[in-house]
Amino acid sequence: MQLKRVVVVGAGAVGGSIGGLLADTDVRVTLVARGEHGAALRRDGLSLRMPDRAVWIAPPCVGRVDEVSWRSGDVALVATKLQDAVPALDALLDAAGPGLPVVCAFNGIHGEQWAKERFDTVLSMLVWMPATHLDPGEVRLHSKKCRGVLDIGPYGDDDAGSPAFALAERFCVRLREAGFDAVARADITRWKHAKWITNLGGAAQALVTDDWKSVAAAARLEGEAVLDAAGTDRVPTDELLERCSAVTADAVDGQRRSRGSTWQSHARGQPMESPWLEGAMADLAAVVGVPAPVNATLAAAAQGPRRLTAKEALGG
Repeated sequence: MQLKRVVVVGAGAVGGSIGGLLADTDVRVTLVARGEHGAALRRDGLSLRMPDRAVWIAPPCVGRVDEVSWRSGDVALVATKLQDAVPALDALLDAAGPGLPVVCAFNGIHGEQWAKERFDTVLSMLVWMPATHLDPGEVRLHSKKCRGVLDIGPYGDDDAGSPAFALAERFCVRLREAGFDAVARADITRWKHAKWITNLGGAAQALVTDDWKSVAAAARLEGEAVLDAAGTDRVPTDELLERCSAVTADAVDGQRRSRGSTWQSHARGQPMESPWLEGAMADLAAVVGVPAPVNATLAAAAQGPRRLTAKEALGG
């Protein structure tokens, strides 16, 4: 499998950072973005601001995947929010067909499952990157020496000798040249399950009015217990945190990173991913018979969305 061009579907915080830095190192990149952000990218290009430098990049940008002239050697990097993943994957299938290699840069674990139902070759990407997207046309990447950890591996295929794994290795080379730490992993799903734990509590950051950190910690403890009860093979959370420890969150233009991706969605007035993060963990908890009331409460509050106190979230 070749890697001649990366088509980034969803050029927000994650997709914009990856696509922007790849383009800055002369990788052929096409961005797909909609709404005001997409219009700004097509009109003015992408402003990517970092603690130590700022770059302006103007790769080709379209509003829909059916506007891309798909060709052999293209790889799609899908970096939408989970609530937008299924429509994006369906549109991508209609436009490019099942033979298109797809890299999933989603939170949680569901996006890869949905992609594998549609495409022959699916790579899963572990994303650990302090990026912010709040304003049209601009992405802020709050990391300096190591821009982010972006490990990749084939989804549903642990054969390190497969063509899909070779593609993951080629993609990682490009990512390292762009300033990321990227390793091809045959056991990428174990790392994605560990990352799911760290995503729990994102709704707390967005919705809890006082001590959101205590609520997030409780949600993660529930998640650990649920995955243990389910017998889910995963990397220990401490090992994941050590893997990503070189990624720091520094100020950009004198401003620290506000908060995470769920908070950013809420701040932009958009739906949150909580049904597939906290909500999915609460659903799994019901199946394996382990209580997860904090995750269930956060998922329900995110549907409103509804603000709540730490006491309410913790059931006090």
